[in-house]
Amino acid sequence: MKHFYFTLILACSAAVTLPAYAATGNMPGMDNMRTVSGQATQAQTFMGHGKINSINPDANMVNIAMGPVKALGWPGMSMSFLLQNTAMLNGYKAGKVVNFNFAKDTAGGYVITRITPVKQ
Repeated sequence: MKHFYFTLILACSAAVTLPAYAATGNMPGMDNMRTVSGQATQAQTFMGHGKINSINPDANMVNIAMGPVKALGWPGMSMSFLLQNTAMLNGYKAGKVVNFNFAKDTAGGYVITRITPVKQ
């Protein structure tokens, strides 16, 4: 009977701790999940709208004149963003109006995770 209770306690503790451990991102083999240039991004993403000022493929960056981001309390401004991957801007050029999603990385910068053109 003691063996049964020990097994039950062990199974319950695993059921509680494994999802919490997985949420921290520390599971072996999962080190490349949600990373950009080696920096893990936070799960929370924000939405932006603006016009591309410049593209720097060598630095994997784009500068966008964007409207306010209410979720962050930001006014409209021009800002440079890292790109989740360089192929995201294939076919884009300065002057193109876009909608985009971005997230903060662990280094304190912001990374565009999705970008789409706005039909004019």
